[in-house]
Amino acid sequence: MTNPVWQRFLTPLRCLGSGGLLGYLIWQANPLQIWAAWQSAHLQWLGLALLVQFVGIGVSSAKWNYLLALRGQKQPYFWLLGVYLVGQFANNFLPTTVGGDAVRAVQLGRKIGSFSQASASIFIERLTGFLALSLIANLALALTYFGPSSDKLATSPALQIITMGFTLLAIVVAGASLSAAWIEQRFGQFLPVVLRHRVQSLAQALTAYFPQGRSLLLTMTVSLFFQLIWVGVHVACSLALNVQAPLLLYALMSSLTDIVGLAPIFLNNLGAREMIFTLYLSQIGIPPATALALSFLVFTIRLAASTLGGGVILFGGADLRTLSAKPSESSSLSSN
Repeated sequence: MTNPVWQRFLTPLRCLGSGGLLGYLIWQANPLQIWAAWQSAHLQWLGLALLVQFVGIGVSSAKWNYLLALRGQKQPYFWLLGVYLVGQFANNFLPTTVGGDAVRAVQLGRKIGSFSQASASIFIERLTGFLALSLIANLALALTYFGPSSDKLATSPALQIITMGFTLLAIVVAGASLSAAWIEQRFGQFLPVVLRHRVQSLAQALTAYFPQGRSLLLTMTVSLFFQLIWVGVHVACSLALNVQAPLLLYALMSSLTDIVGLAPIFLNNLGAREMIFTLYLSQIGIPPATALALSFLVFTIRLAASTLGGGVILFGGADLRTLSAKPSESSSLSSN
């Protein structure tokens, strides 16, 4: 696949944004102090953090398989787990946060013979995760205001607006996905003829894969469980550095990092994570150097877990040759 022209300019912009903010924070905190804090990390807690991260990946893969099973497309779990790991590898080692989804869509699309269904299943899997993420973020923010006085933390108005905007957008997108087929029937006629079939296939797939009733409740429960697992990774990394902080703070930092990191100026959350950690940990007396060391540990755990995807590729568990195929060669996957 060839990258659009705008994406060629976006990547350097993201490198500049993340690199500039990250460099400033490191310079302010003193690199030697960050390194000293990093060296003091207890390996047993880091091992637990890595194990918890693997559990989270397994849970997300199971949720993806559940969404596929609802449409009669259930796949072997360990195959999906391998594809998910490959996607994680692409996300964390390539300069993009959606490249991993493209990898997963191609692998699954080739297997089930429908690129639109594969893309829809991945989109809904991510969307329900975003809904759970926004729920935790808003709940954590509310508790900072209405919870016990000992848990009150200051949040800038900008972060509050970003969080509310993200939540509203996630809800709107969820509603649009649920009614995508109806929207396409009403307005699809205004699209260019060359796009109508592809849009129709994708719209029908989105509506079909969006869970409803008890299925939606179960999917959201699993999504919330995954987000709590991600909070657990932060807690384990914090204990590795002997940092003691309220549980609410970890929920706040983990969710806001992932929300702010969606901004196109950040690369793999770099800069956003360090800014959030420094902002909140400083309010409970944690030095900036320790806050940055903790943020780097969390990122390292995520990178370490995703390296398994490289092993899946190395041993032939994923065929990435289709990613370099011409659009005309892969477009046939969009048929249902």
